Amino acid sequence: MVEDSGIHSAGTYAQRAATLPQSGLGVASFVIALVSGLAVLGGITLSAVLISAGDTAEHMPLFGLIGLVLIFFLLMALVGTVLALVALRRQDRRRTFAAIGLGLNVFILLGTGAMMALGTVLRHSNS
Repeated sequence: MVEDSGIHSAGTYAQRAATLPQSGLGVASFVIALVSGLAVLGGITLSAVLISAGDTAEHMPLFGLIGLVLIFFLLMALVGTVLALVALRRQDRRRTFAAIGLGLNVFILLGTGAMMALGTVLRHSNS
């Protein structure tokens, strides 16, 4: 007979984690991060191209639309952050996509905020 000493091998946790299903909230957070990141990057790039093209007065309605799209996708990144935090709290699911989604969503929010702050500082320092 084999006695159970209560000491488990290191592979037990890995085997248990491999049998757990992925967290749906974590996958949703990851997908939101990808879509939001691409949309924010595209909006900032389009704005930069329009500004470098010259006359910004004729593009003002387009800048307003780009701003609304950026606000929408930044709010989506905030929703993705909350989803990732909820998914990371669940013990009965894998949390890999939740961790990646959290990192990407926070990077999108902080990076966009930092670029806005930098643009504000640079604009006011030149005037």
